[in-house]
Amino acid sequence: MITAVRRPKTRRLSLVAASLAVGALALTGCGGGAAEESGSTPGAGGDLGSMTVVTFLPLESFSFGPEMFAYSGGYFEKHGLDVTLQPVQGTSAAIQSLLGGATTLTRASTVDVFPPMVDGQPIRAVGTMAYKSNLRMISVEDDPITTPADMEGKVIGMGSIGGTSEKLLNLTLDDAGIAEDTVTRQAVPVTAATLEVVRQGQLDGYIVSLDTSLAIGQQNPDAVVDDAGLGDAPDIQTWITTESNLKDEKKVAQIEAFMAAIREAVQDMIDDAPNDFANVLKTLRDSGDWNFPALADDKIAAAALEVYTTQTWIDADGGVPLLENDLDAWQATYDTYVKAGMLEGGQNPGDWITNDYVPAD
Repeated sequence: MITAVRRPKTRRLSLVAASLAVGALALTGCGGGAAEESGSTPGAGGDLGSMTVVTFLPLESFSFGPEMFAYSGGYFEKHGLDVTLQPVQGTSAAIQSLLGGATTLTRASTVDVFPPMVDGQPIRAVGTMAYKSNLRMISVEDDPITTPADMEGKVIGMGSIGGTSEKLLNLTLDDAGIAEDTVTRQAVPVTAATLEVVRQGQLDGYIVSLDTSLAIGQQNPDAVVDDAGLGDAPDIQTWITTESNLKDEKKVAQIEAFMAAIREAVQDMIDDAPNDFANVLKTLRDSGDWNFPALADDKIAAAALEVYTTQTWIDADGGVPLLENDLDAWQATYDTYVKAGMLEGGQNPGDWITNDYVPAD
């Protein structure tokens, strides 16, 4: 388990300014957010105190790039926050941490957060971090899995039975008209080593994160890495808090500052794309705060960030600003889950979501 540790404010603020200045020299026409940040006033919103934010997995993936870059780049401090990022194991644990008051914010997929919302838990979605899922299917050239139909009659591995991967698999199969019970599920380590089990025929394929899939594809010529329709299953990863937090003036100020810091960090990551994300990677690496395989590899890191900044953290249609909730997509996702039998229906999902705390443009 990794718990991010605070460092002196001046060091990280200087680090961002220095790294972004390098980008300004290396690129012509690179985004101007960096220069604007280096000249802004740290803690412009005042000292908002300490804040714990739980993540549903260890911070060892670019899926958590916004939190990591905002932390190591000094964005939280600029907004007056002393943030501790605390990983837990799984979304259920993250949601329980939120309901128990151990964290003010966390993020969760709609496949995981809609059920407790339906059950009446006082959870509210205050912003969107990921507009779609990035899960990938790993198989081999001799028997590739690239469509939902390819999964019928197969044995598919995943990190845990009953988790987010299996729920999205079920949605994918349902949308393709394939009976869920025609696919056998097996809990496996979602690492490159499991590919050997696929080669031996004991497993037909397995579901992994984007970062892991890129590494497997790079290192194994016989590996087939494909979305296989998993990305078409509606899944929105939202920032969530509780109703009681939204009635607490201090916590509201922290939530708004956190969202503003995350949005600035994501925008700067997007603006660093023409530089192959060199400034982002330098900040993360030089901070010493993080250590995971994808971060150490330039090609994998850039490939992962390219997907996140063009297909995941932004609305691909361009109609919804960063972090803002897409209310139509929220309703459509709820309707899909009801149709698939995951939810009973009969409720108004609009009651559980708000854009009131997303920073104004």
